[in-house]
Amino acid sequence: MILASTRDILSSLPDQIIYHIFSFLGANDTARLGAVSRRFNQLCTSSPYLNFVADFDSEYSDPSCLRTRYVDFCSYVNKVLRWREKTGGGLQRLHVHWCSCKQRRFDIGETAVNSWFTIATKCGVEELDMLVHVDPWRGYSLPGCVYNCESLRALKLNLQMGRFNFRVAGWDWLKDLWLDSVTVEDMYFGQRISEWCKSLKRLTLEDVDGISGGLNMTTSSLEELTISGCDFGFTGGNFNISSSSFKALTIYRCQFKAQRHVNLNCPSLENLTVHDSEFGKCFLCKISCESLEKLRVCGSSFLEACHFRIACPNVGQVMISSCRFAGTCVLNINSFSLQDLTVSECNFSSLGSALQYLPPVKDFQAVPSLRRHIIVKAAKLEKLNISSSDEYSYEFPLKIDAPNLKVLWWAGDPVDFGFLKQDMFMSLTSARIYIEPSCHHKSVESDRHCKRSKSLIYCAAKLLQCLSEARFLRINTWPVEIFFMQNDYPIVFKNLQNLVLLSDGSLADQIPFIASFLKGMPNLKKLIISCFDKSHELSDPNLINFLGLNSRSFNVTEVSRDLKIVKIEAVQAQQCMQNDGRRRLKL
Repeated sequence: MILASTRDILSSLPDQIIYHIFSFLGANDTARLGAVSRRFNQLCTSSPYLNFVADFDSEYSDPSCLRTRYVDFCSYVNKVLRWREKTGGGLQRLHVHWCSCKQRRFDIGETAVNSWFTIATKCGVEELDMLVHVDPWRGYSLPGCVYNCESLRALKLNLQMGRFNFRVAGWDWLKDLWLDSVTVEDMYFGQRISEWCKSLKRLTLEDVDGISGGLNMTTSSLEELTISGCDFGFTGGNFNISSSSFKALTIYRCQFKAQRHVNLNCPSLENLTVHDSEFGKCFLCKISCESLEKLRVCGSSFLEACHFRIACPNVGQVMISSCRFAGTCVLNINSFSLQDLTVSECNFSSLGSALQYLPPVKDFQAVPSLRRHIIVKAAKLEKLNISSSDEYSYEFPLKIDAPNLKVLWWAGDPVDFGFLKQDMFMSLTSARIYIEPSCHHKSVESDRHCKRSKSLIYCAAKLLQCLSEARFLRINTWPVEIFFMQNDYPIVFKNLQNLVLLSDGSLADQIPFIASFLKGMPNLKKLIISCFDKSHELSDPNLINFLGLNSRSFNVTEVSRDLKIVKIEAVQAQQCMQNDGRRRLKL
């Protein structure tokens, strides 16, 4: 038997708890709840969280409907706020959104908005959230009562791209400022915020237009800055932030069309993220932050040269992914704690694809500094993960200065490894390589011609030489095959003990190259060959001899049923494992 309780649990709760529940409800939900009972209606009108939202769709396209909706909305907001002013009730949040009205004559005017702000400040409001459309010629100015309201802690203003006349004589109590879809037209906007908002902790600029002179801020209180969908125009300017308490900077969907210098002098900065943004002119980013731990640059385009100078001793992770570089990209990282540098799915454009931002082709050779290349400097870097996805990437030189690098992962198209030196990777212990050009050829002859390209052969040779200190190597057969097309002597891997070869073609054709490759591995203990397709050569009893290995020193320990994987181990290694097993049994 199920006993149904007739007790209204919600109604029995204290008013303050119910008010807290109301703070999570939208305007429509609050209105529906107010119709449940007389007490709920009183609680909704006396709640310190007031939400008024008017959304317009096709049913309100008729002028008579819009007029009725306009009058009813304004009358209801006035009634509730006047009653709140009369009763002297407190107000924590006022949320008024007049959205997407198709006829501007029914937009809420400045007089009505300012009257609501005046009442809200008298009630000690803590958070103001206003979305209205204003006259694009006159703009909008907040009333003086908002600037003088000592209880105000958060302000969110959306003028639907209307002009905001930012006049502040002092705003010492505000902690959270969010400007959305406004036009500022103030080249000293950053300085004014710094001087007049002494307690500001969070600043959000979303779809803000008119900040043409850059953004320069010097503040001791700001902790978070989010810039989204902003267009900084063609006028050059710097982006300087100096703050002792600044912790997080996020730049999302922004356009920097002019030359920009970003200087961050924020010792407490912990996270820096640049996502889906575009930089048209030369971009220089200087970061000097002792507390920075993570730097992420994702999905952004750099249409000319860019240079990152990162002097952050505690940065542990730097990730650059899905970016497009049409000019020189320099990464200069000075960190004692860097453990992981990842460059993945980036596109390094060919010379022809970036000519709209560079001199003509006939003058290009006269500007050698514009040659594109990739430079990575990190004295304490231990792990490097790179994924390249451009079929012309082998035209771009790569220079890595990371003497303590231990783990290297590389996938995608080859690059120009000509600037790599063997002594750069003296600490390398593990490498996972899968590089192969993404270019497609219609005939076998054109494919062979591509493989015999001197550029690709030189790339493969330099790469294999730099991996010679590794103890574990997982690599596809493409660079091995390319190397031995014009080289007879193998590269010596004196420390290599475990090798995994990924065969992405006909194993029968690749066995001679693999045999030449294995000649330079005197200390090899374990070999695994993994084929994408079924290969009967793996089950051949003479496989050890075909690979140039001594049948007395190596044995085939396992062959998969689908004839795609074979494991070969040194006899000494097998004996050591058997002896270890016997010792454990005796113990």
